[in-house]
Amino acid sequence: MLNQASTHMNRSYANDYKEIPAALAHNDPLRRRTVALVESDPILGKAFQGPGRTEAFRDILRELALGRLIEGQAIRRTNRELPRHQSPHAASNRVFPSSWEERLIRMQFSRFYNQAVLEELIERGEEHCFVEHSSAEDSDTPCSTVLAGRTHRVEHLHRLLVEAYAQEQYSREPRIPNHPHCTHVVRPL
Repeated sequence: MLNQASTHMNRSYANDYKEIPAALAHNDPLRRRTVALVESDPILGKAFQGPGRTEAFRDILRELALGRLIEGQAIRRTNRELPRHQSPHAASNRVFPSSWEERLIRMQFSRFYNQAVLEELIERGEEHCFVEHSSAEDSDTPCSTVLAGRTHRVEHLHRLLVEAYAQEQYSREPRIPNHPHCTHVVRPL
């Protein structure tokens, strides 16, 4: 995977969701930033309500970002440590749709990786980033038609991400990640 991931200033970045683990394995500063965000930023949503659920999920995401778990293990651990039947919203199929564990892992893992990349770019004073087309993208989604294959303002994509995932202020404007199965990621130019 590393051969496919782009490098910038001798650091590895993912071009696609599936390359995130390899990029983190070969980019220590980005991995540390991703883990720091997992440990400190809000993780919101009804699936996380209830004693210990957010903390358990943070631990799973931390282990995934550190390369100690692969995605399938993280999904199984989410099912085991955040059991649906122990949630105050257990009866809701909107909170727990089919494959809810995978959706939570993919969305939050992508969210924290992309937030870390964007914050690194902001810190370096870079104004623009690129969103590559993904080999697994659904060509009809807004992230594919509006974001992929284009350059974007770093601050703008960062604001959309933080508003959606840390503040639950959603807009219709496409963001990265835009949905639970979004395979797009941001990277430096």
